Amino acid sequence: MLSMVQVIFEVNWSCPARCVQCTVPKSNRVMALSHYLYALRLFKEHFDDCNVVLSGGEPSINPFLAEYVRLAKEHGCRVTIVTNAFNIDRVIEAKPDLIEVSLDYLGSRHDNARGIPGLFNNALKLIGKAWKEGISVVVRSTAMKDNIQDILDLRDLLNSMGLRDIPILVMPVRGCESLKPDKWQLESLCRDGIMLSDNCPAGIGSFVVTPDMTVLACIFYREILGSLRKFDMHELTEILEKGKRIPTVSYTHLRAHETSLHLVCRLLLE
Repeated sequence: MLSMVQVIFEVNWSCPARCVQCTVPKSNRVMALSHYLYALRLFKEHFDDCNVVLSGGEPSINPFLAEYVRLAKEHGCRVTIVTNAFNIDRVIEAKPDLIEVSLDYLGSRHDNARGIPGLFNNALKLIGKAWKEGISVVVRSTAMKDNIQDILDLRDLLNSMGLRDIPILVMPVRGCESLKPDKWQLESLCRDGIMLSDNCPAGIGSFVVTPDMTVLACIFYREILGSLRKFDMHELTEILEKGKRIPTVSYTHLRAHETSLHLVCRLLLE
């Protein structure tokens, strides 16, 4: 049995937003709860510690969101929901251990980038509700060449709202070279309350499972590692071996200031 794994389940591919950096297919595909349970049990059987992340598309539009959370918790997994805050109540009612609220810009710039009026304010409301409900919450941002100042301003806004303890976790964009920030822009994010990933666990400590049970290395770098059809050890072993060959990304020039997203999420939940 291996040590720790993060399994990102794309429980549906539908999403009302139109994010230019998004690499997830847009369709009405939804992950069957039975297949989700089979995959969950397979990973849980072969890893000591299994963190489940419910993603999409936008998972808050999935009417069975609470059921995905419940099944994972019954199997001893910590559960994170990654959401753009489209449906606040559904996320809160699902009672995950951690909520990652996706915010890339400030105010109307965020709404325009996502194509949903009022989404930024929805995100702030969700952060406030989660905080009051005692659910751990973080902000998740994708660093791009045009939103570095927005991330800095967002940090100031959260501080002014008395939310200094809510970190902003930043992952530089992958899979869209035209949006990639340079190292000087990334260095400007090295300040209190902003945590920039120093490594990429794709294919080693983190895997993505799509609604059709295809296993990918990363939500951005959508390299196919295999498929789950029989949900047996042979399939998983082939996936793990192929994952080891995936190229990693490391921002070593920032290492003194960085904290891994994977590690931060674990610490928040312990």
